[in-house]
Amino acid sequence: FRRVVRYDLRTDDEEVLTEDIDLDVDRLEISPNGRSLVFSANEKGYSRLFVMDTKRGRKTPGPRLAPGEVEDFRFSPDSRRLGFTLNGTAGKDVFVWDFGKRPPVQWTDSEVGGLDKSQFVSPELVSYDTFDSVDGKPRQISAFVYRPTGATTKAPVLIYVHGGPESQFRPNFNAFIQYLVQELKIAVVAPNVRGSTGYGKYFVELDNGPKRMDSVRDIGATLDWIARQPAFEPRRVGVYGGSYGGFMSYAS
Repeated sequence: FRRVVRYDLRTDDEEVLTEDIDLDVDRLEISPNGRSLVFSANEKGYSRLFVMDTKRGRKTPGPRLAPGEVEDFRFSPDSRRLGFTLNGTAGKDVFVWDFGKRPPVQWTDSEVGGLDKSQFVSPELVSYDTFDSVDGKPRQISAFVYRPTGATTKAPVLIYVHGGPESQFRPNFNAFIQYLVQELKIAVVAPNVRGSTGYGKYFVELDNGPKRMDSVRDIGATLDWIARQPAFEPRRVGVYGGSYGGFMSYAS
């Protein structure tokens, strides 16, 4: 996993500060007074905030955020507040967190062309078994599932494969997906197959070289999962993606 490391310029010594957190660290920022370090970690596609005392090395979880990805950090000059951008289901917005208060305060309300944000569909995070095993148990992959609301029949499904391959689908604002789900009543399943980032170094290497088609077999496991869902129509499934996702679409 990507971790926070303190490097001593005088001695060349390195000290891992987040060895106890098996999550990829996305970004970090040190306060102007040098006493606090704030970092975000990737937890199955969602961003989690942590605050670390730079002298004692003690970490405390930050406030729970709405589903999405933290993209920027900025401390106030007095080091008492943290501003950040959260890219979630309804778009990107700026939040400010006063360390003495909770929760963060939303400062902006992003423009979405006059659409009703309350109608946007938030994804559900699911996990299911794929074809192989690890440590004697079936290996699992995860996917974000957008379910149409108000559908009167079984919904057709679009499997949405991210590019990369070393990338990750995260629950950020996606106008195309919202159109499919809201207007066309098509369910969207966005899997993070093996080779995706965000799940550790071992997982991202599982489709390297001759193992590339194993990621395509993960799409087969996704089809099996779709077939077990009573609200989905397993005979009406499409696969969509760009770049590496385009390769995956043709291979599937």
